Amino acid sequence: MDKSTERRYGNLVWAEVALLPLAGLALAVWLFSTTPFTVSAFPWLWLIPLFLGLRYGLSPAALSTLILAVAGIAAHRLGISGQAPPLIQMAGGALAALGAGQYRSRWHEQLRAGQARTDYTEQRLESLTRAFFITRLSHDRLEEALIAQPVTLRGALEALRELGTQLHAGISAAGAEALLQLLAQYCRFETAALHLYRNGRLAEAPLAALGPPATLARTDPLLKYALEHEQTAYHSVDQLVELEQGGSYRAVFPLIDSAGEKLGVLVVRDLPLLALVEENLTAASAMLQYFADESWAAAQTADLRARIPYCPPAFAHELIKLQRLHDRSGVHSTLVVVRASTDDALPSALHALYDARRGLDLYWREPFGPMVAGLLILLPLAGPATTRGFLERIDGILRAHRMEGGLEAAGFSVAQVPVDHRVPLALLRECGIEVDQPSS
Repeated sequence: MDKSTERRYGNLVWAEVALLPLAGLALAVWLFSTTPFTVSAFPWLWLIPLFLGLRYGLSPAALSTLILAVAGIAAHRLGISGQAPPLIQMAGGALAALGAGQYRSRWHEQLRAGQARTDYTEQRLESLTRAFFITRLSHDRLEEALIAQPVTLRGALEALRELGTQLHAGISAAGAEALLQLLAQYCRFETAALHLYRNGRLAEAPLAALGPPATLARTDPLLKYALEHEQTAYHSVDQLVELEQGGSYRAVFPLIDSAGEKLGVLVVRDLPLLALVEENLTAASAMLQYFADESWAAAQTADLRARIPYCPPAFAHELIKLQRLHDRSGVHSTLVVVRASTDDALPSALHALYDARRGLDLYWREPFGPMVAGLLILLPLAGPATTRGFLERIDGILRAHRMEGGLEAAGFSVAQVPVDHRVPLALLRECGIEVDQPSS
């Protein structure tokens, strides 16, 4: 009901409240001029304010009662009626009308409160139904994404590790093509290209491409931002409508190794909308950083092994890359130190752990020398929670080999060293590895 209709309805109500008592009194005076109020034992005239109170509430009941009483007294004073309303009848009629009006007002308030609760419940139900529909749609999309991308970043880095053995001499076309295929599989890039620096300038033609190759759009704002700030640049979802006025790239990833050398850029022209999220782009950035550091890490590995000659090359190489990956992308990794704490430690416990190693983890046997039983385990992409799960898995493996009580019962101490901002030599020194002094 709009305001004008509501106003007209209110005017009609008050007109009815004012006129009905007067009309009833006029009819009673016309029919029974001498005794309009006591023509029978039942006070018929007081039914008017009673019914008005039941219909409209307390205020109309009080007003109609007052009008009937005043009109009855005035009619008697003016000689129109032979009888004024009796005081006892007037009091009883007023109480009945006011009681009916009070009942109607309270009942109407409760009805409005119930209606408000019903309206709110309907709104909530509609909102929950809409949210459920969106959640179900999102769940279906996530199912599709998981079917298309059934593995995690650990699997991606494991594939990159195998690819890295081909990159010590630099980025080749075959290596770049393999990298783009990994990004298409893990990050759902559909159209992308890798451009390398040639003589200090980005090459116009891509070294490798997903989809149709295209020349480099040097005027693209994302490319300018990524090159100027040396960090990943991408359009957020709410900016996609402005792409016609901007460039043609959805995301740009600069390829810079840990020595600061600019290797190239990866430009992404097209990817699904649901892949344009920070988590997916962060994973792509971590993969590219891992890829870019391969040649640099090979040189750093030689320096580290000059200080720790018996360190396995693969272990040193991976530790260096993961430490730089933490510095550049904030990806957590952990070193788990297992060392004999008693002379009667069981070597079979270490053999059981080594035989149950996972694909991406790296194990260094006898890191403390041949006289001290021990094992150093590098857990890539493992924060505190993942490391706790790994240690629980270790206890389960030992119980399966009838070694109740875990590593401590087998005579070994366990320590965790997070791979953080410290250089790899400092991390290994904290693990208890002896580091040779540099030769002068």
